[in-house]
Amino acid sequence: MILDDINHEELFSGSSLEIGKIHWYIQKADTEMDRMCWIKGKESLEQDKRTDFGKEVGSDIIHWWIFNKETDIEELYKKTENTLIYAQKLKENSLLLKEKYYSESYPDLLKRIKNFTESHEEEIHTLYDYTLWLNKKDVLAPSMLFTYRVWGSTRLSDRTVRTYENSIDDDMDRVNRCTEVALGLWSRSNCTLIYVYDNICSDIADSIDPEYGCSCSPSDQDVLIQTSYKIRDELAEYFEFIRQSLRNILLDIDKYNAQNKLLYQESFWQSFIKNVVIKTENQFWDFKETFEMWHIKSKDKEDAEVKFCEKIAAFANKNGGVLIVGITDKIPRKTKGIEDLENKLKFTNSTIKKYVTYSNDFVHFQETTLKDDVGTDKICLIIAIAQTKDVITVKDKSGKYSCPVRSETGLDRVDYEIIKQSKNSVLRDNYDFILNLPR
Repeated sequence: MILDDINHEELFSGSSLEIGKIHWYIQKADTEMDRMCWIKGKESLEQDKRTDFGKEVGSDIIHWWIFNKETDIEELYKKTENTLIYAQKLKENSLLLKEKYYSESYPDLLKRIKNFTESHEEEIHTLYDYTLWLNKKDVLAPSMLFTYRVWGSTRLSDRTVRTYENSIDDDMDRVNRCTEVALGLWSRSNCTLIYVYDNICSDIADSIDPEYGCSCSPSDQDVLIQTSYKIRDELAEYFEFIRQSLRNILLDIDKYNAQNKLLYQESFWQSFIKNVVIKTENQFWDFKETFEMWHIKSKDKEDAEVKFCEKIAAFANKNGGVLIVGITDKIPRKTKGIEDLENKLKFTNSTIKKYVTYSNDFVHFQETTLKDDVGTDKICLIIAIAQTKDVITVKDKSGKYSCPVRSETGLDRVDYEIIKQSKNSVLRDNYDFILNLPR
C-alpha cells in the first residue's frame, strides 16, 4: 500500500535540508512577530488584541521594515536584488519539474525532488545565506519573506510551523518538518500523501450509491498521480512566493527611495512651490505667511497652539499634505521668509508633542531658500504631514479631544469612529501623496 512508503529521511540532508533551514528562520521570525504583535485572548471567544508594537507594524511587514526599521537600505537592496536572480531560476526550474516528470512510485517522487535540490545547490545556498543574513540583522527580518501581502491567509496557514527554540541546532525535528512543508510534503497538520488519500476516499464515498455499496479504497496509482502533482505544485509555489517576496522588498525600497529623495530634496520643494504659488489651495497644500502661535504672548496663545495642531492633524487624518510657511496665502502670493527659524522649529515640535499624542513621527520639516520680489534670498519652511494609519486626536487646554479632518481647504471636526473607519485601508503611515504633487 502506498501509505507504507512514507519516509522522508533522505531529504533531511544536503540542499533539501538547507531549504528546511531557510523555512525555519522564516518561521522563527513569523513566530516572534506574532508573539510581539498580539495579546492572545484568554477565553475562547475573546478576540486577540494588537500590542503597541503590533500597531506600529500594522498589516504590512515589508513596508514597516523598510520605512521604519532598516538601517542600510542600499545594502538590503543589493543583497535582495542578487538573491532574486537565483530565486527566479528556482521558480522557473521548479515549474519544469512540475510539468516534466511522471513518478513511478512515492519513493521515486522523493528521489526526483532530492535530485532537483542537489542540482540547484548554488541557488538554494544563496537563498539560505540571504535568509541567515536577515536573521543576523534581526530575528524579525526574515518575516518579510512570509507576509499576507504576498502569500495570502490560506497559504500562510498551510506553511506555518511555530518555532520556539532560539537556536536552529536545538530544533532539528522542527527543521525537518520545515523541510517537508517547504518541499510540499506536509501541509498544516498532515502529510500531503495522507491528505490526498483521504480526499480521494471521501470523493469515492460521496459517489457510492448506498443501496449497492463498494470499497472506498482508491488505487495506489490514482493516489500517486494526484499526490505527485500536488507536491510538485506546492514546491513550485513555494519558490514562486519567495521570489514574489523578494520582488516586493525591492519595490518598497524603490518607493522608499523615491519618497525620501523628494522629501529631503530642496530642489523638488522649490519646483513644487513654483508650480503651485499661482494656484488656489486644495486639500493637499496650504500657504501660510506665519503662524499666530509664534507671535502671540497673551492668554490666547494656547488657543493658537491648538489651532495649529488641529491643522496638522486634519492633514494626517485625511491623505497627508503640505504647509508652505513664509509665503502669503492670498494670490498674488509674495515670499516673506521666516526670521529666527531655528527657535520657531523647536517651539513647533514641542507644541505638537504637547497637544498631539501619536507613537510615530508623522511630520517632516524641510527648510528651503526662495527669492522674494527683489531677488533677495528668504528662508521658508515646508511642513510635510504624513497620512497616518491611526486617528490623530488633539487635546486642548481644558482636556477636551477633537478629531479634525481635512475638508477641501479647511477642516471639519468628525467623530473618532468615522475617521477610524475611513482608515481601514491605510496600512501604514505614509507620504505617498508626495509622488503626486506637481513639480
